[in-house]
Amino acid sequence: MKTRLLFILFVAVFFSNFGYSQNKSAVSKIDINGVWEDINPGVQNAVAIISEQNGKVIFSHYLEWKGQKFVESGTGKRTGNTITYTVTVTLPIEGWATAGTHTLKLSEDGNTLEGTFVDNKKRTGPIAFKRVR
Repeated sequence: MKTRLLFILFVAVFFSNFGYSQNKSAVSKIDINGVWEDINPGVQNAVAIISEQNGKVIFSHYLEWKGQKFVESGTGKRTGNTITYTVTVTLPIEGWATAGTHTLKLSEDGNTLEGTFVDNKKRTGPIAFKRVR
């Protein structure tokens, strides 16, 4: 009787896992390295360069606003398809913030980054980029 019970238990366990892989496939991560166009309203000649290695993100950003040049750069991290980094402005526009944090979400197709900024003047707003290369 004990042998029969063990056999039934073995068969139940075997068939409950039948057809299912024990190895979970890793979700492929979309590469964000490259050049991104700043698609926020009112900016010209606006581009960001993003570099990612092992979850660490390095962000550089150049834009022109009404003929004035603006440069910021920073570092942060990537968790899944969410990218968060802090920036410091190295070439400011008068009246604009000099530091902030951006939180961006990568689209499913990997071609846009959209999210929000919070600056050191406690202002928030939308920010978006489109993949160029």
